[in-house]
Amino acid sequence: MSGRTLVAAASLALLLGGACYENEATSPRLGRPVARVFLTDAPFPYDSVASVNVYVVSVAASTDPDTTGGADWETIAEPRRRFDLLTLQQGDTALLGQGELSGQLYRAIRVVIDADSSSIRWIDGSEAQVAWPGSGEIALHALVQEPLATLSDASRVDIVIDWDVGQSFLYDFFGTGEFTVLPWLRAVHAAFTGAIAGTVTSAYTGQTLPIKNANVTVYSGHGGQPEATWWVAATGRTDAQGRYRVAFIGDGTYIVKIEQPQYPFLDAVVTPNVVVTIGQTTTVSASLPEAGAGGDPYIRISGPTSVGVGGTITLRAAVGDDSGSAVTSPAVTWTTSDTAIAQVWAVGDTAGVAGRQAGFATITASSG
Repeated sequence: MSGRTLVAAASLALLLGGACYENEATSPRLGRPVARVFLTDAPFPYDSVASVNVYVVSVAASTDPDTTGGADWETIAEPRRRFDLLTLQQGDTALLGQGELSGQLYRAIRVVIDADSSSIRWIDGSEAQVAWPGSGEIALHALVQEPLATLSDASRVDIVIDWDVGQSFLYDFFGTGEFTVLPWLRAVHAAFTGAIAGTVTSAYTGQTLPIKNANVTVYSGHGGQPEATWWVAATGRTDAQGRYRVAFIGDGTYIVKIEQPQYPFLDAVVTPNVVVTIGQTTTVSASLPEAGAGGDPYIRISGPTSVGVGGTITLRAAVGDDSGSAVTSPAVTWTTSDTAIAQVWAVGDTAGVAGRQAGFATITASSG
């Protein structure tokens, strides 16, 4: 579910469907390695959206991690074209172009987009309102967790820019009926990454069926510590067959959490100590159990965990009786710990929460 931009060949070939781009040409000057930059995208959570079109002007790299203005940037590609991030799923990439790199260790990647030529469209074809972080050409910087080395024995370097759409485009976050753009990009050297893939199912109907649009979150952190101490490394989403693939993850040990927030009656499955190896795909599949599978009463809340001031989010509660069986149309009481920060109102098992001012509040659901 990642979207990546590869800067390399001047042909500006667009790669879809996981096709491989083959180019064995070396740099015509000084034997320098050729760098290709791909664009990929993380899962986008809104089924009502038809396309997320981003016009990419250029991609550049710098050996200086300071992006505040003093860095020297080497332009790798200038595609000057529009890319639909929603077409880049399951590890698919789009090739933006290629160019020569003179340095050996790059610590910053800059993507310049044209906000005026970018857009989000609803399924009915109409254009959504988008609050971009500026107008005209905007410089965005990708997180480079590990320096991007140009290997001395390599004629080509594949740089992948993962644009996490799910975290970057927040609908009605401030109650304005528009998408707020908080760009979340990371850049990796494809040669030093692996992938996590699998299938998500559930037997809550009595028959094992695939779970569509399940969220797959890959965390860095210690599985023995609270989830609040983990941090997101990458995200993915399952397709109609319940399959997912989170690609371009650095080698290491991760925590994988799989859940379907639209089904609060299903528990999340957390798998710690998932090892990702360079060039390999680690399989992590899951069958999401019913929240009361242990035979105990429960209340489980699902939904977003943040809201902008003036915005509204929706939470849902699933309730299980003493035997762990789901209660149909349960009576649920919702409360907030601080009405000045977050106001809550509800109808049965569904609640709306409005952000009133910056801060933290706890929303509680109780039943029986």
